[in-house]
Amino acid sequence: MSPREPTRDELLAMAYVDGELAPEERADFERRLAVEEPLRREVALLERLAVIARASRPREPMDFEWERLRRDPLQRAGGLLAWVLLGLGSLGLLAWAVVRLLGSDLERVPKILILAALSGLALLFAVTLRARLRTRRYDPYGEIER
Repeated sequence: MSPREPTRDELLAMAYVDGELAPEERADFERRLAVEEPLRREVALLERLAVIARASRPREPMDFEWERLRRDPLQRAGGLLAWVLLGLGSLGLLAWAVVRLLGSDLERVPKILILAALSGLALLFAVTLRARLRTRRYDPYGEIER
């Protein structure tokens, strides 16, 4: 079976990732990237491959130890438990602070400002987490190991 010829879009994506498109071609391609999901996936894949190719090197002893730690059930359970406790503790502290603030004899304006700041922090965390989860599949460094 002979290999197939790359499509025009695949060739454009390769040239885009390699920085070989002329400015007007690049602008046209980026307009298409904004609306075409399959094209964004192709570029993300090619960027990942470029990063992998640049990062190819022999593994070091520390790399083997990190891999062993990732497989260690105690390490994995400990990390998961730590994140769960941190999340629950943070939510609990936030709820406690709101209850204490609402029950305090502070004037209305400082209460509103403090609640706005706490709400802003919670919202900032939520939208940052959402953005990270949505862009994770396009991260060219996602498959790179130290």
